[in-house]
Amino acid sequence: MLHFFVLSPIAVMFLLIAFPSFQLAVMAIIAMTIFFRTEMHRDSVTHGGIYVGALFYGVVVAMFNGLAELSMVVSRLPVFYKQRDYLFFPSWAYALPAWILKFPLTFVEVGVWVFLTYYVIGFDPYVGR
Repeated sequence: MLHFFVLSPIAVMFLLIAFPSFQLAVMAIIAMTIFFRTEMHRDSVTHGGIYVGALFYGVVVAMFNGLAELSMVVSRLPVFYKQRDYLFFPSWAYALPAWILKFPLTFVEVGVWVFLTYYVIGFDPYVGR
């Protein structure tokens, strides 16, 4: 029994650290339970507030999803400055590969978010659209 209680949280933490899209999927499930409305009405200020709240939550999750990687970026700064000072690489050659690699990952994360939350929150009343 102890084996289950020790390895299960380790497996969950591995999924959260190794696969950022899994963390985003967990946040999407939380959003689906908070803003569960398969048919959102758009005729009052109260429903508009719920609609804007769901949109704001989605934007905040998309913005701060990569915040965990900030410590890795900061840890690479001494190498960046040393290479820049010795004229080894130009600064764009060091920053461009990381930017190019993160661009498709951002599209995948936003796609996971939209796929999981769009109908359940009530942005569109039809699943097939």
